[in-house]
Amino acid sequence: MKLYDECLVGVEELLADTPIVKLPLETAPAWPDAGNNQVLFQQDTAYELGANGKPAISSVALTDQEAFVSDDEVWLLGKDLSELTGNGPYARVAFVRVNEEAMGTGEKLYQTIRKIEYSRYHLSPEGFMMRISTFSHREGVRVSKEAVRKGLSFATVGKMFIETYKKQPQVEAVKLFFITEPDFPYDKLESIMEKSEDITTALDHLMRDVKMDCASCKLQDVCDEVEELYKKDFQKET
Repeated sequence: MKLYDECLVGVEELLADTPIVKLPLETAPAWPDAGNNQVLFQQDTAYELGANGKPAISSVALTDQEAFVSDDEVWLLGKDLSELTGNGPYARVAFVRVNEEAMGTGEKLYQTIRKIEYSRYHLSPEGFMMRISTFSHREGVRVSKEAVRKGLSFATVGKMFIETYKKQPQVEAVKLFFITEPDFPYDKLESIMEKSEDITTALDHLMRDVKMDCASCKLQDVCDEVEELYKKDFQKET
């Protein structure tokens, strides 16, 4: 499954020369999920990530290659939740390794991709309130004073994300990146991961045979690329 390879490589290159740290999943403590009704008021909030116009990036890229995702991992560039002292930028990028055969083809493939992406709506770590905008694809975070006091970390949050993604039977492993470094080129990361969303949208157009004015559509080049990759990946026997 090579649909998102360009995005995966782009993120890896962007992180190649940074002091990124692998977090220990095995020692991450259990943490309660607050459910869908979690609300953090300002007076209970220690800080916000991705608020007031600061970067707030969230994206997923799928692969079936162990070269990109060998095992469940969480990586951090910047300060951890207990080290942050004020509002700042935020990015969370997930590389998700899937079983290509289990993903299906055609419209089923598109629906499965979206189902994996939407796993984030089924997770709400207590004291870690995600502020998700489906329209702009932003994902900011409000972190409570109590969660900071109790030692909530990205290792714990990451472990919960991985467990949630892996509830989908097609998912085999997840590699998560959390970024809070103020000087990171978030604009470049956003540009790379916008391509991931364009690929998924183009796949939907192709699978549903959507009739569009291709000459005026910004996805024309992406659609052509996705169609070629899809034929190579999913129509090998035809």
